[in-house]
Amino acid sequence: MIGAALKSSVPRVNTIDLGFMKTSDLPKLGFFFKGFPEDVRFRRHTVPEALEIAKGTMYEAWYRAVKLSPYIAHAIDTNEWRSQQQQDTYSRFGDLRGTTFDSWWKERGYELFMEKDDFKKIGVREGSAQEVKDKTLILEIPLTVSPATLKQQFDDLLRQHHEHYKRFDRWQHSSATGRLQSSKLTSVSINLYLDVYQHWQSMCDLEGSVNLYEVGEAMALNPRLVVKHGDLGSDVREKHLKMSLLVSEYLEKAKNLIAHASEGIFPCTENHDWIERSTRSANWRQNIDE
Repeated sequence: MIGAALKSSVPRVNTIDLGFMKTSDLPKLGFFFKGFPEDVRFRRHTVPEALEIAKGTMYEAWYRAVKLSPYIAHAIDTNEWRSQQQQDTYSRFGDLRGTTFDSWWKERGYELFMEKDDFKKIGVREGSAQEVKDKTLILEIPLTVSPATLKQQFDDLLRQHHEHYKRFDRWQHSSATGRLQSSKLTSVSINLYLDVYQHWQSMCDLEGSVNLYEVGEAMALNPRLVVKHGDLGSDVREKHLKMSLLVSEYLEKAKNLIAHASEGIFPCTENHDWIERSTRSANWRQNIDE
């Protein structure tokens, strides 16, 4: 049993593989997604179009983290939930075991991540007064002034009226049910951490237990740390040590990502209470190959 839990009558969510659906069967309406790259973020996309853009983004990484979560799987099987946030995450994502990102996105992913409000653009309105209403500033733009001067004046207005002028967090103003949080992490680094976790988990399932450096060598995480024929014993130990530290770092980040994702927070690698912290003995360097 995975830690303390609370029992609840959370309704089972049946997921259906919609991979057989034809493009013509999917909704034709276009949707906005704030997690898309900036060059396509401000355009509407149909579900099939959005799926192709979503691949490799934070949206797919979040799906992976929840799918890999042992906490979600255990709760589904036992109906024992660690927190209300975990229950809410399951209600939104569903049982991801046996699903693919493509089928899940078509069934419910796009609805989870789409913005409910339209993207607002600068427009021309009738009226002479400047007022802030519903987070909108009505402007009069004199077309007899040079564009350079207008840009400067517009920047001055934003500085005066926009409460987040210096640092705007688009996720604080998202209307999506599943909102990412601002982070310096990238989908590339997150997927690397999750790959290490998935590889480590697969090796543990097959062999019972593995040395961390073996995971790193199998994945060639750092080719310079892979032991080569002819390496001296001291070099082998040093490579194993450094590779183990690298894998340990990535594993810890992945475990925290998965735990936070299980409670609807993504991406976040801060220490989570569900993750046991390992302690090293005084002679851990000497025992690295034991």
